Amino acid sequence: MNDLSVEKLIQIESQCRNPQDAIIIRLFLESIEVHEIVYLKKQSLEPIKRILTITDSSGRERQQFVSTKCVELYQKAINQKNYLSKEEVVALRDTDYLVKVSFIDYVAYESMIQDIDSVILRTIYKRLHDLAELNSFPELTYLHTGTQLIRELVKI
Repeated sequence: MNDLSVEKLIQIESQCRNPQDAIIIRLFLESIEVHEIVYLKKQSLEPIKRILTITDSSGRERQQFVSTKCVELYQKAINQKNYLSKEEVVALRDTDYLVKVSFIDYVAYESMIQDIDSVILRTIYKRLHDLAELNSFPELTYLHTGTQLIRELVKI
């Protein structure tokens, strides 16, 4: 990951056409793990206090302060109704989850997986792949955690 840098990720974040994509990048920058992003919901954020309550698959919670930029993107992502994909505009399913999936995402994965968290996780990875392709930045596809980002940056 020679080209990995906070500046590059901020540049990608600023070029995102979808708040749903930008918030994934921002949460990486705030050291939130992909498996934690899956379980974030509307009520996970206290915007005035800038506190994000992160719950894992076992129900364990932790709280983390986030930046004002994160709060802004979080609220935009929660309110996003349509997703601009490479080919078309698709409607997003209205759920309490931060990462919203389209009906197409849900149907495509429904035969293989049973629960919504798996659909959301695959959607996150698909979006990272698409962002990596769009920005000619393949390293993004392999970035799975905010902690990994920090480790990679420390190596540089």
